Amino acid sequence: RGLKAGIRSNTNVYLVYVEDLANPGLVKEIEKRLQDFTIDGILDSGMLEQLAEKKWYSPFPQFQTTQRPDRAAMAVLEGRVIVMCDNSPIGLILPTDYNSFIRTSDDYYSRFEIATFGRILRYLASFFAMTLPGFYLAVTNFHTQILPTTLLLSFAEARQGVPFPAVVEVLIMELSFELLREAGVRLPGAMGNTIGIVGGLIIGQAAVEANLVSPIVVIVISFTALCSFAIPNEEFATAFRILKFFFIGICAWLGYFGMLLGLLAVLTHLSHLTSFGIPYLM
Repeated sequence: RGLKAGIRSNTNVYLVYVEDLANPGLVKEIEKRLQDFTIDGILDSGMLEQLAEKKWYSPFPQFQTTQRPDRAAMAVLEGRVIVMCDNSPIGLILPTDYNSFIRTSDDYYSRFEIATFGRILRYLASFFAMTLPGFYLAVTNFHTQILPTTLLLSFAEARQGVPFPAVVEVLIMELSFELLREAGVRLPGAMGNTIGIVGGLIIGQAAVEANLVSPIVVIVISFTALCSFAIPNEEFATAFRILKFFFIGICAWLGYFGMLLGLLAVLTHLSHLTSFGIPYLM
């Protein structure tokens, strides 16, 4: 089914679905949502996504994006609707939920043991990408008694000579890594990959040798970055990258109690979130 979006651009927008599989109420709701706003021009499906999201302030995307035809075909067979915008290579899949962002196309082609193991890893990665730096701060600043004595002494030895508090140390490394990631995206192909790897290694090593940060913090930040890369959908991973700074702040302030409050706030928000009537945590 085709629609027009944008008063001046008159961009063609297509809804792709199987009539006897998709919920008719869902299709009507999508059509209504796509005609609710007035704008001069729609140039890409990303603009549609932002204008049609009900809870625009949420860091979690309520549309799933894909550039893979097989992923889109599978979504259509599941009874979902694909929104395609003229001149854009990205299709929007909706409704969506937390689990859909963790699934990958390869899961359908692998044996169930491999797919299940991969999915469990991604669930853990999404949790650690958000909470690990904050958890490190909560443990080292407030709750050192939960660490074994030898590990605690190792942490203390690694931090000798570092002039900054632990929270400043973590923020310096996190912001450096986010800058490297952004620089890697903006630079041309091969150079972008090189600056990401070489820059990370050189800056991390130099910061440790200069006693600006401790080696433990470099390990924590590197592991957090690995976890964020393991999340298949980039928009979904960005939500955890933003929330990571929220957890750093609240854990540096309130320790483990702050971490539990942060988790409660995120879970409450997710439980209130819907994508075209489908609960996000379904």
